[in-house]
Amino acid sequence: MIAPFVGVYLVLVGLMLGSFINLAADRVPRRESVIRPRSHCRACGRVLNVVDLLPIVGYAVRGGRCATCRTTIGLTAPLVEAVSGGCVLVALVGLGLWPGAIVGLAFVALWGFVVVGFALRRRESARNAG
Repeated sequence: MIAPFVGVYLVLVGLMLGSFINLAADRVPRRESVIRPRSHCRACGRVLNVVDLLPIVGYAVRGGRCATCRTTIGLTAPLVEAVSGGCVLVALVGLGLWPGAIVGLAFVALWGFVVVGFALRRRESARNAG
């Protein structure tokens, strides 16, 4: 009876971890802290509010743009979040609650390393090219 609620909760955790992966992929290559300052628009500096921080939903509500300056956010942000939530969902459906939760979160961690690693590689390539 409680298992479906736990499953939904774990998928939401996966989505939120995807949001953190986006933050890390943005800040780590620029050698910025992933803790401070709070999430903000890089174009205008507006601090993101609760709606903006909702994985996938915030992107859809804002039309893929900053609420203040209307700068495009880019489709990779909700895609990274969706893949993170999908990793947990697929593992839960395929393996059940207990092993699926661990395997799903492990896949999210692996996905995070791949995304941040790709961002680091891209930053390094851009630095060497110019």
